[in-house]
Amino acid sequence: MPVVATHRMVDGEYPVLHFFMNFCKNEDGATAIEYGLIAGLLSAALIAGAGDISTNINAVFQFIGDTLAELKPSG
Repeated sequence: MPVVATHRMVDGEYPVLHFFMNFCKNEDGATAIEYGLIAGLLSAALIAGAGDISTNINAVFQFIGDTLAELKPSG
């Protein structure tokens, strides 16, 4: 049976309030947040360096294309 968040009082407690109180006290997610921050920083670094890498890759493909155009037999 799925758990449904409700604001109705059940057994003298508010389930949603109880959930958020436990959520605020729980520190298990701290490691996940740290890993998320590290992944975000790595992503930002990769995006920042992507411009330089794409310029170099474009130059390599341009060289290959020019070389193949010179080798193409005429006629």
